[in-house]
Amino acid sequence: MSSPEMVDYIRTMVRSDHEANDRIEARLDQIGWDGFPTLLGAVFYFAVNRRFDERTPRGAIMRFVADMRAATQTGTPEIDANAAKTLIRAAVDPDVETAIDPQMAGRIQGLVILAILSDDAVADDDLEALLAEAAALASRV
Repeated sequence: MSSPEMVDYIRTMVRSDHEANDRIEARLDQIGWDGFPTLLGAVFYFAVNRRFDERTPRGAIMRFVADMRAATQTGTPEIDANAAKTLIRAAVDPDVETAIDPQMAGRIQGLVILAILSDDAVADDDLEALLAEAAALASRV
């Protein structure tokens, strides 16, 4: 089950509030990260479904992944482009099979969330609603 700190962690990550994010990360290191992968997956699902749907051409997803990879800062762990495309497609089409290393999936999910939700791409109220919906979903899993 995700905690309010985990939701705050994602919020501060998306809003590039690095100081608050570092404080929350230190707190989570103390209390534990149990439930974070589930929450991250739920936020990823809702973020992807804000941007894409089952009618989105594969080429649009390929361009998004290429742009996202190009925009990542030096020093960011490399992500597998094919895995990223597969995870995005799986978020909009439950019939897509995924067999992706959990660490790679987590890196991809984090980068996709940032690419879709950061830089004021989504209003604060919309971000809060998405995070609340994701936390509710994560608590049911």
